[in-house]
Amino acid sequence: MITEEDFIDFKCPCCSDTISFPMQNRGSLQQCPMCSESLVVPDKAGDPGRAIIIPLSTERLTLRRLVPADWSDLLEFLSNEQTFRYTSGHPLDEEAVLRWLESDPHVKLTTPDQTFFLVLTLRDGGKLIGYIGLRVAAPDLLQATITITLNPVFQKQGLALEALQRVLNFCFQEIRLHRVAATCDSRNLPAVKLLGKAGLRREGEFVKDTLIHGEWTNTLSYAALGEEYCQTIK
Repeated sequence: MITEEDFIDFKCPCCSDTISFPMQNRGSLQQCPMCSESLVVPDKAGDPGRAIIIPLSTERLTLRRLVPADWSDLLEFLSNEQTFRYTSGHPLDEEAVLRWLESDPHVKLTTPDQTFFLVLTLRDGGKLIGYIGLRVAAPDLLQATITITLNPVFQKQGLALEALQRVLNFCFQEIRLHRVAATCDSRNLPAVKLLGKAGLRREGEFVKDTLIHGEWTNTLSYAALGEEYCQTIK
């Protein structure tokens, strides 16, 4: 029989309404049923719920949500064919970038079947140089897939690794995900190196499973579990 002791009641840090989740959701990422904002359930009754703190910072970068003024920096590399060399995507024009910027504010970290984007901006000058996408899987909100896109002009400077490590830390220590996965084209040697250096484990290779610009290519699969990733950074 389910009793009150099987639930944890607390105030939403975003709307201040009292909400309740099963005890099995303690410490996990959830969505407020009242205001639909993302939050972390407290570990014990009486503690407050925790809001998702964005932006994130590293030594050289700020990772924040998209804003309308980002269109120019985004177009600089999203209109470049080199950006999509190892993906099935294609260059975007200004109209497509503006449509993305218009729709992005409606996406929250816990929005089902949607990718939550954080743009990478240089702390020195504020230029946008890329973005990371985080897609949290419903309904349990304990696993996610991660992608990263960087302006080719800013590659080979360690910036992608710096950003990816910060987001993995956010995933495992701040919103307590169980597992984070990523994939890349096996020909994309910089991405292969990046995922390994960031602490993700190579789990397998899918042979000629993806058609990219008319060529069947292999996909490498990477992942990390929360318990093993947190051990590596201690």
